[in-house]
Amino acid sequence: MKRVSVITILIGGALLLLLSGCASGPDTGQEAAAPPPDWVLNPPESDDQYVYFTGSGTSSSGSLAQAEEAARGAVLDEIMRYLGVRITAETTATARASLDNFQTDVVQQLTSRSSGRVTGLEIAEKWQVEQAGGLTLYLLARYNKTDLMKEKRRLEEVFQEKIEAVSGPELEAQQLESMGELYQAAIRYLDAASAAFKSDLENAEIKFERNINQASAVIRQIGIVKLNDNLEAYMGREFEEPFRAKVVNGSTDADPGVAGASVRVVYKIMRDSGRPAVRTETVKTDAEGVVSFQAPAPNFVGKEQITMSLDVSDALESLLDVPDNLYNQVEGFEQLVLSKKVSFSFESQSMASRISTGVAVFDLDASGNPIALTETSAGLLEKLGQAGFQVNNLPVAVTNVAGRSTAQVARFLNDNFGAQVERAIFGTAKISDHSQDKDVVIIQVTATVTVVELASGKTLLTVNKSKRAQGTNASAALSTAFKKLGEDIGEAIVNQLQ
Repeated sequence: MKRVSVITILIGGALLLLLSGCASGPDTGQEAAAPPPDWVLNPPESDDQYVYFTGSGTSSSGSLAQAEEAARGAVLDEIMRYLGVRITAETTATARASLDNFQTDVVQQLTSRSSGRVTGLEIAEKWQVEQAGGLTLYLLARYNKTDLMKEKRRLEEVFQEKIEAVSGPELEAQQLESMGELYQAAIRYLDAASAAFKSDLENAEIKFERNINQASAVIRQIGIVKLNDNLEAYMGREFEEPFRAKVVNGSTDADPGVAGASVRVVYKIMRDSGRPAVRTETVKTDAEGVVSFQAPAPNFVGKEQITMSLDVSDALESLLDVPDNLYNQVEGFEQLVLSKKVSFSFESQSMASRISTGVAVFDLDASGNPIALTETSAGLLEKLGQAGFQVNNLPVAVTNVAGRSTAQVARFLNDNFGAQVERAIFGTAKISDHSQDKDVVIIQVTATVTVVELASGKTLLTVNKSKRAQGTNASAALSTAFKKLGEDIGEAIVNQLQ
């Protein structure tokens, strides 16, 4: 069936009346008006090569240029109706600009002033008729079908690209939420929010806010519950079981699990320098929503915690550049996510604490001579006792330790105390520096302490430490320095001896 344009219906009757009037009027000696070409009343169908468009324009003053301009506008309207793209509230500024440019290029092409951006379009025929009301011009344009379809696809893609960047993830998020896949739903809502603020949609802020709010609503439904706690391990040995939690749609471990959620695990290690450091790992929940983390063997002694929290950091990275007026909403969402966490308590103990150990540590002056103080030994024993070590002072003379080699001292202690203790801690601490600043005395002390296994004579650990202290007199400063030195040595042994 032939395509009949709206303009054909409107002008067909007028043309017939005009031509009929000319034919039935009195003979004036002039020739009868020429009949219009067939395409005026019956626009041609599309063929294998072209799609045809018609348009007409009238000038009441008889101006051909004015009539042609109107006719070109009518042809453009026909082309745009064929393409089917239209401006809506969802249309981006990019799409609007692309459509405006295309329409300008079409008009230029129809006036033979083409910019070269529109191909395959041309005016095939023109026909004009003069009447009492002025002049009317009819145009027949043809557009190469391949070029036209290419332009149609291009405009459709431009119109849909940024809209779908928002609506696509949002729709997917809604579907995921309905299926109980809450974590994935929250991520897709964030993707939609990110696409919204980066787009030039007229209502971008509304879409951003809606998707952030939907992501927040999903996160509020999620909870993390511990499945075990208060684990114990020995320094240098792995925990007998992993730390386990469940990410749920609710608040108890009986609630449905949230599969595939990312969980951030934060725990502490001890550096070789003796300073603590924080480590982070990310793990995923299984099909039941359960996450298991096999913590590395602790390299320290004491009580600590491991924290598990919901992790959406990757998705949030795309929101880092939000405008200032939207940042509060992102910050609020981050705080909500941070609240979804649990902390596990554990204690790391030293195997060494279960082994009977004797101590023979002596304080010396700057010349290496024994002094009456036993503060280093006291500080050491105090620290080891607090850590649960089975430790006691050995009744040894300073001459059996000071100035002797490790092997000599180990043999002596084994011969005399091997039946009472399995290990021995021995060494000396001496004054290494002394100064005075007005009424304040400053003393530095240094020690070398060795831990040996008596039966084998094997050296298990050697600790070298220094400590500086001050006081109003030499005795107070010296006592404090040796005591603190012993405590530092004890802490090193607790954290390093296995």
